Amino acid sequence: MPMNKFLLDHQLAAMKVDRSGSSAERKEAADVMGGRAKRMAEWRKANGLSDLGWPHDERPAAQEDK
Repeated sequence: MPMNKFLLDHQLAAMKVDRSGSSAERKEAADVMGGRAKRMAEWRKANGLSDLGWPHDERPAAQEDK
């Protein structure tokens, strides 16, 4: 998936977290947002790029994607 698509999906999830009507919707959107941030960080690391200024997965370690 292109990096721009990762970033777009992350931003859309962030907006959904902000506008969610229920806690279940917020949790689901936060999981998507964290997963996208993790995948971006992994891609950048694999390609020898800094993650400075990029989104980070802020979920507790127990909730991260496996």
